[in-house]
Amino acid sequence: MSVGNRLKEERKRLGMTQEAMGLACGVAKRTQILFEQDAHLPGGAYFVAADELGMDVVYVLVGRRERLSEADADLLDAWRNASVSARAAALAALGGAVPAAAAAPRTTFENTSIGQQISGDVDLRGQKIVVKPPKASNKPSR
Repeated sequence: MSVGNRLKEERKRLGMTQEAMGLACGVAKRTQILFEQDAHLPGGAYFVAADELGMDVVYVLVGRRERLSEADADLLDAWRNASVSARAAALAALGGAVPAAAAAPRTTFENTSIGQQISGDVDLRGQKIVVKPPKASNKPSR
């Protein structure tokens, strides 16, 4: 399939007439027809305008689909805007990786009882933290 044929296919996919496509991309209807007949190849300004209309420009030029589906694009946008912990949870839910909390370094305290353990991201801004010394034990020391 030629560049002209793929250009025509994409124009029809977008639901545009030759006149409307030409006008939107800065050329006359006759020029659009010549592009679709492979008599001429559109220039860069044409393809920039066509891309803004939603045309898959890579497909038109080389015959390979590159544009993400709307669902994939939405997922990618959500991923890019997600926090580190949300990304870790998403990967864990998809079975693709270990959550960040599980991969975090661990600290071991000997001869000490830890009454509370917290896993994952914890936001303590504006909080007061009180650490009390352990109660004296009635056990005789060795």
